[in-house]
Amino acid sequence: MLKLYKTSIIFKVLLSLCAIHGPWSMVYGQKPSIGGRPSVVGGQKQIDTKPNILLIMTDDQGYGDFGFTGNPHVKTPHIDRLAARSTRLMNYHNSPVCAPTRASLLTGRYHQRTGVHDTYNGGAIMAAEEVTLAEILSKSGYRTGIVGKWHLGDNYPFRPSDQGFQYSLIHGGGGVGQPGDFYENFIRTDSSYFNTTLYENDRKVQRQGYCTDVFTDQALEFLKERKSAPFFLYVSYNAPHTPLQLPKKYEDMYKDLAFDTETDRQEGKAWAKMTEKDKADARKVYGMATNIDDNVGRILAELKNQGLEENTIVIFLTDNGNQQLRFNAGFRGLKGSAWEGGTRVPFLISGAGLFEPNKEVNALLAHIDVVPTLLEAAKIPLPASIKADGRSALKTIQGKLAAAPRTFYNSWNRGWPEPYRNAAFYENNLKLVAFNADGDDLNTFGLFDLDKDPFEAHNLVQSEPALAKRLKKGLDSVFNDISNSPNLTPRRIIVGSAHEPLSILTRQDLNGTAMGAWLSDKATGYWHITIARDGYYNLRSIHTSTIAKGTRSLVRVGHVQRSALAKGDSNAVTISGVWLKKGDYLVESWFEGQGGVTGPYYLEMERGNATADR
Repeated sequence: MLKLYKTSIIFKVLLSLCAIHGPWSMVYGQKPSIGGRPSVVGGQKQIDTKPNILLIMTDDQGYGDFGFTGNPHVKTPHIDRLAARSTRLMNYHNSPVCAPTRASLLTGRYHQRTGVHDTYNGGAIMAAEEVTLAEILSKSGYRTGIVGKWHLGDNYPFRPSDQGFQYSLIHGGGGVGQPGDFYENFIRTDSSYFNTTLYENDRKVQRQGYCTDVFTDQALEFLKERKSAPFFLYVSYNAPHTPLQLPKKYEDMYKDLAFDTETDRQEGKAWAKMTEKDKADARKVYGMATNIDDNVGRILAELKNQGLEENTIVIFLTDNGNQQLRFNAGFRGLKGSAWEGGTRVPFLISGAGLFEPNKEVNALLAHIDVVPTLLEAAKIPLPASIKADGRSALKTIQGKLAAAPRTFYNSWNRGWPEPYRNAAFYENNLKLVAFNADGDDLNTFGLFDLDKDPFEAHNLVQSEPALAKRLKKGLDSVFNDISNSPNLTPRRIIVGSAHEPLSILTRQDLNGTAMGAWLSDKATGYWHITIARDGYYNLRSIHTSTIAKGTRSLVRVGHVQRSALAKGDSNAVTISGVWLKKGDYLVESWFEGQGGVTGPYYLEMERGNATADR
């Protein structure tokens, strides 16, 4: 039923494309070969040279936030046309939230194995030992770059530059204006998406304009500056993630949207109960989505202008489900949940003569399959040292090999992993969901046949207890395996290294039980660090506003504790010349004043001029 519903939508889109663009050859037409010796595979020209790879991912854009997935309101013509000439993975899954998706997408491994177990609270730092797609491709002669959102560690040795990206222009933490981002962005609560302070190759810069436009501008520069080497460009937009800020032009497009179509009133659908706040948010999200669409169009146009589209694999996807309630094609749940609405996202793949246009693939696929699939497409062997959880789906996507039976595990909860709080285990078309489940009571789980019930409306646990029990054993087995992964331990930021002279410790990576207040100054906790070299260090605690005179600023590094009084004329207090020995520490920073104890926005640690290295 779902497949018929989606197919009818695609068919309508393709008919409209014909009307706009003329014959099918105009939509799917191939340019003359630009290099290498072409061969014909499945009606497509295949290029013998290594393919370029363009991977575009948006943030918190749900399954239903596109014209080609049936949304009656949002305008996404460029992505709709891309969908019409792509192979579309109809049963593709990411993790329920941002950082876990990114870790798995770049490594081919369950995110817990990489050390990433949360979106903040110290859980969004990927182990430096992990080998990323960028590292593999750069060692194979590719030029690699990322623009936009990284969200896998902002300090050495966890930055994009430490993980295989030769060029990077990114924001800090998990989102522009969030507590892991630059202070200059955080304090501009209504305009942080404009004229944003960013990291460019690990250096602080400010770029003028709207963030999505800025990241696209840099992506175009990356393409223009390419040389003869193949490239891997990861365009990781932070939009339409909150805060919902957008240029007036795009906000005006949807300001009068009434949500009064037949789809909006569809009985039994969650979006039929949207509040006025939900509708106001949706209008802004749709404006941000159209801005994204225009920018995707700019990138695709540049590929064409440079004659690169024939030998470039183009992937478009989103990182998880929509955060706010709105149309999502009927899937259950939102971002953060292991229900289909939290993890099933659009995935479009085309180019290099490898993928058939206007084709749907219904095999169960996931982010852990992307690295093996792209490496096979590029004819680069997966390094023997990588123990991938995914497998190449290239031949399945191409229709050369039937989808093999498989299982897939998906989960996320705030903090460290738990087995039954928010997890799912797939066995082909069957799915067991543990959402706040009791491990001793099978009736608290959900069991669904997704072929017959893609919207997870009919729980089969009571009618199929033996089946549910078998899938629970599978879930338990994977959880027990990944929860013992060696990288699933606190990541330590390396302070005092020549690779990062000034280390900024942010609330993004602050650990502790008070992190529910991470947006406020009540957030306090500790960081895990390693002091790389003996020496004198300067410690600077930054507050979100001017610190009242007489407030005591304290910093504790292991057993070394120092404090100083604020003079009342700054939002920072510096404690200079603290001798710290090489080693591992817990670091704390806090303020004591008339308002009680508060935490800093971030703590800067910089190695000064030591009298000697020891």
